[in-house]
Amino acid sequence: MKQMNALVVKFALAMLFALAGATVAWAEPLFVGYYPDWGKWVSPSYTVDKVPYAKLTHVLWSFVSPNEDGSLRGDAVDDPTDLDKMVELAHKAGTKVVLSLGGGGLCENFAAVTADDNLRAKFVAALMEFVKAHDLDGLDMDWETPENETQTANFDKLISELRAALPQGKTLSAALPCSDWNGKHFNAETLVENLDWLGFMTYDITGDWDEKARFDSPLYPNVSNGWTTWSWKQTAQYWAGRGVPASKMVFGIPMFGFVFDGATGPGTDFTKGTYTSYAKIVAQEGWTFHFDDVSMEPYAVGDNKFATFEDPHSAAIKSRWVKENNYAGILVWEVSQDYTDGTEQPILDSIAVALRGETSTAIRPVRKARSAGGATSGVKVDVLGHKVRGERPIILLDIGRKR
Repeated sequence: MKQMNALVVKFALAMLFALAGATVAWAEPLFVGYYPDWGKWVSPSYTVDKVPYAKLTHVLWSFVSPNEDGSLRGDAVDDPTDLDKMVELAHKAGTKVVLSLGGGGLCENFAAVTADDNLRAKFVAALMEFVKAHDLDGLDMDWETPENETQTANFDKLISELRAALPQGKTLSAALPCSDWNGKHFNAETLVENLDWLGFMTYDITGDWDEKARFDSPLYPNVSNGWTTWSWKQTAQYWAGRGVPASKMVFGIPMFGFVFDGATGPGTDFTKGTYTSYAKIVAQEGWTFHFDDVSMEPYAVGDNKFATFEDPHSAAIKSRWVKENNYAGILVWEVSQDYTDGTEQPILDSIAVALRGETSTAIRPVRKARSAGGATSGVKVDVLGHKVRGERPIILLDIGRKR
């Protein structure tokens, strides 16, 4: 009987620790979309009422960051009207709203604030008050990026203190580098212990900082052609090797690409690289579209220019890869960038359908596509990434093969 009681106690304690920890069992793959607080100022304007909340599990308001004194700054701090409207619309659709902290170019005060116990405590307290006041569902860290061991240790303190302060049921996540280049500045043990998911920025793998014009977000490496420097598969292997379980891995699909002037295709020299939304890339004239069936990346070549980007087909392939390998889900930066003609968001549609395993008859317009082998054909692609002939959808690529 004593042994039985001891087993019961151990079981109860295990259940208690499981409930108290950060791990969440997701009923379906996560679909996380970042919403920029400048969305209403872009053209066309993308206001909070245009977000397709029912297709997302979480929408991340971006961004709020610390002032030098540990207080909060950001558009939503100055005027929370749009944030409160987002919460109302999202919760009505059953979607969570998470506050993202930092963002590229907005992280300059993290190092000083986290290094001071009083300032860090003030920042954490201010966030807890803000979460409660606006009925938010969690926080997302986007400190890009700690630069040394001291900053890493202070990042760990902040993450641990946020986890301890957040009410039960609120999520804590982080946007993280996909490779060791900056990933080495993060303590994987602390991340796994405290975060509900780790959002890997599997984009910006190329850009105007690269020595060649390469693919921005390849699923698999294509190093033999020199077309990739990193990939989703390598991201999964790298972070798994550091102890991150598949159940906490969320992979980032870009809703943008890069247009490289002077380049004649992937792996070539360029004179200028420009960050460009998907909607603006496909609206440009003069492209010949291609697909690399090694890296699973679409691309386009024009008159003395090359574009790397995501499209509905490649997004569906990657979403199915996430689902079939039991990873936690997909995130996108950012939700406005495939918004084209007032209502349609083809990449968001494709991801939502593929993650949920639904069928669809929605067919994208015919386009001229060229494979890596050079063959050209007219192609229709549905939102699941299937090639369509007449009324019958046919799987375009065998994505189940081992690589």
